[in-house]
Amino acid sequence: NVFNERTEAVISRSVIERQGLTLEELAGIFESYPVDAAIYHGSDVSLEEFRQLIAENLAEAGNFVVINYLRRAIAQESGGHISPIAAYDGDTDQFLIMDVSRYKYPPVWVSAEALWGAINTVDSVSGKTRGFLLISPVETSAPELSTP
Repeated sequence: NVFNERTEAVISRSVIERQGLTLEELAGIFESYPVDAAIYHGSDVSLEEFRQLIAENLAEAGNFVVINYLRRAIAQESGGHISPIAAYDGDTDQFLIMDVSRYKYPPVWVSAEALWGAINTVDSVSGKTRGFLLISPVETSAPELSTP
């Protein structure tokens, strides 16, 4: 369970159950742990940038991608949804969505163009387009050694 006092300070679990999360709130929850969460709204990136940013982030060990997309835009039922992206296949130009609702939807490959279109839809709570987060470990520097 990811929820604790730090995440409750970002947004309460009861509010999430009623209205879901905006990208900024989701980033705040992630950043209550030792990770950085870079926010990208669909309207702020081209299809090429979308593809490149996610593929490069996934290629780095310890990095993750979480996407907020409109399910209906990729022929699934329901509205906005948040899921991790597990992989990018350059040969087919598709992303692998690992759905958090496995009981309803198994992992699925979706074309980059279709997924980009699904994030470039407006979230009714924030009034902004949906998008994605690039998650990476917080850079920590080694402690300096003191000299005697």
